[in-house]
Amino acid sequence: MLPHHSLTEPFEPNQYLKRWQEVERKAAAKGFTWATLYENYEDNQYMSDSLLVVPSSLAREVENASRAANDVFQKTYEQIMKDRSIIHRLGISVFMWDLLLAEGKGAFSYFTRYDFIASANGLKVIEANTDTPVGIVESAVAQEVLCQEHGQLNPNAQLAANVKNAWNQIIRDYRIGSADTLYFTCADWHDEDKQTVQYLMNLYPQQAKYVPLEEIVVGKDDIQTPEGEKIEFLYRLYPLEYFLEEKSGTGEKIGEQFLVHLMNEKLKVINPPSALLMQSKAILSLIWEKKDEWYTRMERDAIEKYFLPTYDSLGNMNSYVKKPVLGREGGGVQVVSNGAVIEEDVDYYQEQPMVYQEYFPMPDQTIDTWDGPYTGKLLIGSHVINGEPSGLFFRVGGPITGNLSMFVAYTTR
Repeated sequence: MLPHHSLTEPFEPNQYLKRWQEVERKAAAKGFTWATLYENYEDNQYMSDSLLVVPSSLAREVENASRAANDVFQKTYEQIMKDRSIIHRLGISVFMWDLLLAEGKGAFSYFTRYDFIASANGLKVIEANTDTPVGIVESAVAQEVLCQEHGQLNPNAQLAANVKNAWNQIIRDYRIGSADTLYFTCADWHDEDKQTVQYLMNLYPQQAKYVPLEEIVVGKDDIQTPEGEKIEFLYRLYPLEYFLEEKSGTGEKIGEQFLVHLMNEKLKVINPPSALLMQSKAILSLIWEKKDEWYTRMERDAIEKYFLPTYDSLGNMNSYVKKPVLGREGGGVQVVSNGAVIEEDVDYYQEQPMVYQEYFPMPDQTIDTWDGPYTGKLLIGSHVINGEPSGLFFRVGGPITGNLSMFVAYTTR
């Protein structure tokens, strides 16, 4: 894949920065405000102003693979619901089992992102973000701005319409009346999450209100806004398992009480609890283990084509990626090739059960940055919204795709 403009021209830092800041300003005006991320005591460039030119055939293949992967996940969810004892393998707190195994009203997840590696050796899904996927604002807003800057068509143009369709489906599945309010929440300090919530809320067709997560009042009988309005429907861009740790200022376990209200159906959340069930990376080892038992021939073919062998224990693997089952943003991941550690993160999630996935090398991709051309590893995110492939999300970074891997827009040819 090639950037849309030439990397052979001499690099002029001041000129580049001036042009980049102009693009950043346009994207921020439309709701994408984190083109720069402050981390490790410095500003880091998160948005590249390069535009990748992706072969249409690859974009179609990712779309087909996303549909196939989502079908396999849906089937896996149905199989777990038939044999509920399997939940003990997923590394999720026992406290949440009853909640996660409650019969859902619709899809296991309405907002999902599958992450793919595309190389000369094919296309592989390496994980699924089924609970609280982000990258939606980049794929909708920043992508549109960058395509306009480069005078190219935006292949993600249908994303907003698919979000609207998802809301209409959720309104039906959850039986949200026209007089009901859907509250939207996330950690208020987190710009990316807040703008993502704002973007989704703007596309919701009925009554909606934002309430910061920190201000939600968890009472003995229900959940309320600070103004005393009862919350019955809540979109939360906050991992469900994190609620277990939430305490009030006086040390009360309000997160546990929140989950009890969910179990007692005093509250309904989007994504549904089943989205956390399917977020566990142990799902990937389960899919591989049960591929000859649970799935149709077509699903088996999709698993062998698009999924990597993944196991609950290391066995005799020499090249693998070790992942915590409920890790996020690349935390706790270790990449090993031929017995040598290529990269690892030991700061997070080390206490969790791990899965071991066959190592599949990521392709190199060069993009423009403040510091000149940068060559990193390319990862393709694919949003599946209400079961429909809804646009791609490209990032370039290290062997572990973390918080600071750079977003880069794309067009097709």
